[in-house]
Amino acid sequence: IAVVSARANINMLVLAGPGSGKTRAIAHRCAYLLRVERVRPHEILVVCFNRSAAISLRQRIRDLVGRDASRVTVQTYHGLAMRLIGASFAARLDGKGEMLDLNAMIPEATKMLRGECDIPGLEPDEMRERLLAGYRHILIDEYQDIDEPQYDMISAIAGRALESENEDAKLSILAVGDDDQNVYTFRGANIQFIRQFEQDYSARTHYLIE
Repeated sequence: IAVVSARANINMLVLAGPGSGKTRAIAHRCAYLLRVERVRPHEILVVCFNRSAAISLRQRIRDLVGRDASRVTVQTYHGLAMRLIGASFAARLDGKGEMLDLNAMIPEATKMLRGECDIPGLEPDEMRERLLAGYRHILIDEYQDIDEPQYDMISAIAGRALESENEDAKLSILAVGDDDQNVYTFRGANIQFIRQFEQDYSARTHYLIE
C-alpha cells in the first residue's frame, strides 16, 4: 500500500524476490496515478525488459483501468529507443538490405536526450522536451537486469543529470527488482545499478517480503 499510494512525485525502489508481486506493484501504482492522482495516461511511461513482460503489463493495467491503459506507453528498452529516435521495425533494413544494429539505437537515443546531437533550430533542452512528449512518470520492471546503455538511457529520460533549478523537468521514477538475482550478466547486466538506485535518485526503498 505504501508503494502504490505514495505521492506522485516520490522516487521509489521496490526490492523483492521472485513471486512476491513486483510486477503487480507496477500495475497498481500505474492505476493509482491514473485514478487517484488524476495523472493523464500519456504522462506515464512503463519500461519492461522484454516483449512478453510488456504485453503482460499492458493487460494488467487494462484490467485495472480499462480503456485508459491504451494511452499509457508500455515499451521494452529497444522499443522505447526506436520510439525516441523515430525508427521502427519496418525501417530495420538500410539501403543495402542489411540489418541495422538495434543495440546502437539505445546509445543514440541517450545522446539525443542529453542534447549531444546537433539538430538545427533546437536547443538541447527543447530536444529532450520534444522527445519525451509530456512524460512525467516512469515505472521500470526488473531493474536488476539493466545494463550500462539501458541505465544511461533511463538516467537521461529521468533527468538525473539536470541541474537542481530544472526540477520540474525531471520525471518521478519507480523501479522494482531483486538485488539478489541477476540472470543477464552474460549480456552486460550489472547488479550494481540497482544497488545504487537509492543514491542515484534520492529514492525511498521498500521491501516486499511475502
